[in-house]
Amino acid sequence: MKTISTFDIGILSNMDATEVAQRIQKKEFTALEAVACAIERAKASDRAINAIVTPDYERALSGSKQAHHGIFAGVPTFIKDLNDVEGLPTLKGSSGFKVVPAKKNDKIVDQLLSVTGSIVLGKSSTSEFGLLPCGETLQHGETRNPWNTGHSTGGSSAGAAALVAAGVVPFAHASDGGGSIRIPASCCGLVGLKPSRGRNIFSASQIAPIDIAQDGIVSRTVRDTANYMNGLEQYHKNSQLQPIGCVSGPGNKRLKMAVFTQSSTGVESHTDVTDVVLNAAKLCEQLGHEVYYIKNPFEHKITRDFLVYWSFLSFASMLSEYATKGLSFNHFKTAKFTKQLGGFFPLLSVRAATSIRNLKNHTDDYNKLFGKYDVLMSPTLSHPAPPIGHFGTDVDTIDVIMKMNSYVNFTTTQNITGAPAISLPLGLSRDALPIGVQFAAMVGQERTLLELAFELEESKLFTALNSQR
Repeated sequence: MKTISTFDIGILSNMDATEVAQRIQKKEFTALEAVACAIERAKASDRAINAIVTPDYERALSGSKQAHHGIFAGVPTFIKDLNDVEGLPTLKGSSGFKVVPAKKNDKIVDQLLSVTGSIVLGKSSTSEFGLLPCGETLQHGETRNPWNTGHSTGGSSAGAAALVAAGVVPFAHASDGGGSIRIPASCCGLVGLKPSRGRNIFSASQIAPIDIAQDGIVSRTVRDTANYMNGLEQYHKNSQLQPIGCVSGPGNKRLKMAVFTQSSTGVESHTDVTDVVLNAAKLCEQLGHEVYYIKNPFEHKITRDFLVYWSFLSFASMLSEYATKGLSFNHFKTAKFTKQLGGFFPLLSVRAATSIRNLKNHTDDYNKLFGKYDVLMSPTLSHPAPPIGHFGTDVDTIDVIMKMNSYVNFTTTQNITGAPAISLPLGLSRDALPIGVQFAAMVGQERTLLELAFELEESKLFTALNSQR
């Protein structure tokens, strides 16, 4: 298997979105030239990584000739294919939809374009309905990791991470309902911040019993993520959340950090992952932070309760598509996993009220930790990116759940509590695959995480594909 890098193609080099926008503004090159370069990179790489569901190149080239305003004005990007973009079909990683162009943008897409002023090149791949931590679907096939195309990108924002890691675009839209920004960021060596509940003007899960999903971006630099969050806050100020402001570098405050590497079941993470986390913890100590090594503070029953809620989301997703799409949606064409997971909910529904109550109570337990600590530090994932086919497209749900329990055990807590968390690329496995370290805080404390991220980005531990060539 091979590594896919497009950083040597065209004018974009390894620039982040902030620098691309600055150079466009200075007229060192035009938005049209930036878009044309990104399209060339996309065509050069996508046969290998399979990250683009629906390209929209002609409209992007045409749109790049117009004036754009925002923090990343004129910068090319992609929208995750869970959201509507006017004129493009929304397939949600499923073979169950007819190819019908959306009549208008989703609110969250309008938000992103208003904040960034970026130019959409098309739709990026996702797992079916965003339910799995991979990019493997019956509808689109397998999205592959640019670091090693034999391995998973993580998910569900699979295409977004692959395109940014490969250098096609400097940032891309992503969303996170159980780790779906942070998981692919970890697998692909990127910065992935899940914002606090309420930072976005709208969330698709707001109408659900627990609003677990938040939209954001994946990027190659902390600067891009910080600038995006600043722009988002200017677009939508939530008076109930602590302001983030403009974060441009490390903070002065030394933090109390709790570090753990075991899952909620007490199982230790893969040796490579544990080594990366502990090396990052030592670095934090050297930087003057107080580091405390603890056992995983969360009860295993939370995983069980989240499974009940997860099955509800699958059931509700298909029911919603029936209600809104009618005959344009055929659930018989969805993957076995999706059908089985949704089918579990009627059987598990007797536990639904108890599970939802337990998940909501988990917020109190989470917040109590911050009477002692400022930040929680853990693996993002318990082992490095698995080979393609690890989760598969046509496997029994029980098998998938067992694999997920030993893979995705550290990310869902922040979706339940609404707290922010960021994955930073702070090491490599022995097979040269990226390993992310997760830092989490209380609701509204994105500034703390971003200041810490800036500090760690300056270290030798921080890695990216363009720096490994």
